Amino acid sequence: MITTKPFSPILEGGLTELVGINEKVDQNDYSGSVGVDVSPGPQPSSGVIRSFAFYATEDGSGAVQDSAGILYVLDADPAVASGDTTLAAAEWPTVIGKVDVAQTEWSLDAGGGVAYINDQPVWYHDLTTLYFVWKQTDATGLNDAAGDDEQLEFNFWYERYS
Repeated sequence: MITTKPFSPILEGGLTELVGINEKVDQNDYSGSVGVDVSPGPQPSSGVIRSFAFYATEDGSGAVQDSAGILYVLDADPAVASGDTTLAAAEWPTVIGKVDVAQTEWSLDAGGGVAYINDQPVWYHDLTTLYFVWKQTDATGLNDAAGDDEQLEFNFWYERYS
């Protein structure tokens, strides 16, 4: 007997670094881009990202940051490096979604922090890789002082539809 599932399981993107300990990102600067494979193999798939989690840590002498910012989701790899102040005009049409993260979303202690965003889904068309770029809108930059080893990472949970 052949059976089919009437649903798509929730999948995890995997913990992904947006800003590393040696990357300075000031207010209104971008992180470098990172790509995450969301396809079941060599064929593309479409779907929706349902939930995002952001993680802040500090491995040096600085403080854990509750960074406000925007996570841009793109369908092509932008030519952006950590600390860049703009996305090129040709890169803006590849943005397929964005996730706003406010300082008030964060829960912090001395060891780290987390912000969960569950109300900003991002739909994507048939593709194999999604690209992500963080824009730091907070007045306090990441790794902006001597001894700072701040990291910003994220994870996401998604459904595939094709």
